[in-house]
Amino acid sequence: MQLSVIIPTFNRAERLNQTLSALKNQTLGAGAYEVLVVDDGSDDDTADRVRRVQQDYPTPLFYFYQQNRKQGVARNLGASNARGDILVFLGDDIVPTPSFLTEHLLAQQRCERSVEDASRVVVIGYTGWPPELERTPFLEYIGEQGWQFGFSLIEDSDNVDFNYFYSSNISIKRRFFLESGGFDEHFKEYGWEDIELSLRLKKRGMELVYCPDAVAYHYHETCIASFSERQRKVGRSAWSFYHQHPDMAEFLGIDRIPSYSWSDRFKFWILAWLCRRLERSRHFTLSRYYPDLMTYYYVKGLIEAREAGCDQGKPQSVVPRMAE
Repeated sequence: MQLSVIIPTFNRAERLNQTLSALKNQTLGAGAYEVLVVDDGSDDDTADRVRRVQQDYPTPLFYFYQQNRKQGVARNLGASNARGDILVFLGDDIVPTPSFLTEHLLAQQRCERSVEDASRVVVIGYTGWPPELERTPFLEYIGEQGWQFGFSLIEDSDNVDFNYFYSSNISIKRRFFLESGGFDEHFKEYGWEDIELSLRLKKRGMELVYCPDAVAYHYHETCIASFSERQRKVGRSAWSFYHQHPDMAEFLGIDRIPSYSWSDRFKFWILAWLCRRLERSRHFTLSRYYPDLMTYYYVKGLIEAREAGCDQGKPQSVVPRMAE
């Protein structure tokens, strides 16, 4: 078996079902991959849906359940039970195209012929918004300019910076992942656990490669309001990342946290209200203010975590065993 597809999930039974259906119809032969779903404490009908799908699934489909401990822990659990030589991490709201797994495998194989140490190659695919989704200026902005993804910013697809490590569409050799210790399980909030792993992998010689043909679509309702709250979470998580890696202060913006006055906060409140009101407009858009607004909410999260003294503990041993 060549590939193990690992999907952490939490209370997205219907969307997960769509992802599993897409994996069922891959051009890669069924015997070449397995699928491992790790349920992170869902209280919907995720378990029942997966078990129904298992009955006639064309390739091995495994279901694991854990108490809610976040997606990094879930990915580690999947990796520790995987049998494939290559792990493919996929989000539960990421729906792959039919050639998705084939393209990941081909990209890994191409690197075996062109890279000095192919065991340390990691491949990211392209994740975009679904074709049927209405594209707002805001969705286009976060999808391409580095706030959620930043594919248009990649200059060299064979030598990608470590901060493009998107764990919702990525493949990595199983042994390399396990030897690295996997995802750091001390992160208790969304954001940075994938980049933290990428930083450690880079120090171990990771070659990060971009394969735009490994296409998947992100089915996740997103708007300025919800993404602003996401940015606050990312900011809080960044403070925890900083405690693990103080040398990343400049990268995280820790060394230049601005101080916002009451008048500044009021201006951003007005700006956020206006941006939300005009979010779907293409005739009159405030997109030029998106970077400042998203930075503001990120910094709010940083300040909240700093004032709360959040360090979330020390790193733990995150992968209990190597699957044979």
